[in-house]
Formats: sequence, structure tokens, C-alpha cells
Amino acid sequence: MSTAKERLGIYGGAFSPIHSGHVRAAYAFLSEMKLDRLLVVPTALPPHKPAIEGASVEHRIAMAKLAFCDSAAYKSGRLAVSDFEAASGRKSYTVYTLEHFAAPQRELYLLVGTDMFLTLDKWYRAEDIFSLADIVLMRRETDRDNIPRVEAKKAEYISRFGARIHIIAEPPIVISSTELREELRNTADTDGFIPAAVTKYITENGLYR
Repeated sequence: MSTAKERLGIYGGAFSPIHSGHVRAAYAFLSEMKLDRLLVVPTALPPHKPAIEGASVEHRIAMAKLAFCDSAAYKSGRLAVSDFEAASGRKSYTVYTLEHFAAPQRELYLLVGTDMFLTLDKWYRAEDIFSLADIVLMRRETDRDNIPRVEAKKAEYISRFGARIHIIAEPPIVISSTELREELRNTADTDGFIPAAVTKYITENGLYR
């Protein structure tokens, strides 16, 4: 009887809209951390702002599914899009999501970008977040000035919280969802930064206009 724990990745975000940077990050996370499963979790009600611009959580869930649906990982069930935060009906605090998916025979891994990583200690119930999950950083920007800041925060989190930190050395794709939404307001051309099926869905549903 196997005693190995399931390695479950959690990748949360607004995904408004989901783009090729998100998709690449998800596959890198799945591969580099040797995850058994990865859940992409669109945020429903962000804690620190009134709403997510441009699309309801139902639309963002649908777009996320379209972004991954042709992949072998999605078809096999190794990668799935979760509606947990949408169905919960409460603010989308990360700690609630981690608590929901935590289990004795499971190890949780939480993917974050640089901005998120540098502020993790300010998040709601930060100590519990570090206890519940290994933190996996994948940079989504190229600012070299952030390197010493990341290293300092990594040392701080290990010292203060006993954090388990991993850094994926994947070259970042620098894409701004804010800039993509602006492009979509003015034109349907997003230079291939959004998966074709997602672009088609946005057009058909009149999103970001």
C-alpha cells in the first residue's frame, strides 16, 4: 500500500482574461513541481477591491476551461479548473481555499508571482498560509532589481514562518491583463497573447467592450 502523498498545486488569480502567460505558468508549475494534480482557481470576490473588471466569475471560469481544454493534462484530469471560490459566496481569501483542499494525505503547493510573493506576509492569516502550503514563485516580470528583494523575503519567510519556498526558473512572459483588456476595448487583435478559443469566447459574449 502506497503512503506517498498527493502533490496538489493551487493556481489562483483573476484570469480576466486568461492569457498565454497564465497558461505557460500553469504548465511550468505542473511539470517543474512534479504535481499529481493542478487546480486553476479563478477568484470570485477579491478581498481588497470591489470587483474584477470586465467579466463575471462564470465567464472567467469558462475562459479558463477553454484555455486548457485541448491539453493532455486537462483531458487526463491532472489539470482542472475549480469553481470553489465562485461557489463559496464569500471573499476569496487564499487561506480559505487552502483549508478547503487540505487533507492528511495531500501536500499543497501555491503558485504566486513576484508582487504576490513580496507581500505574502501581509495577507490575511499569512502564518496559516505558510503552514498549509509550500510557496512556489514563478516570476512574471524581468526587473532585476527585484532579485535581492525576493531573496530577502525568502529568508524572512523561512525565519519567521518556517516557510517552504520553491522558485521556478522559467523565463517570464511579460503580459499585462490590464493592457489586454484595453486592447480588447479597442480592437479584437491581441497579438496572439490570448488563446484563440478564449478570444472567440470574448467576442461572442461581448466581453471587455
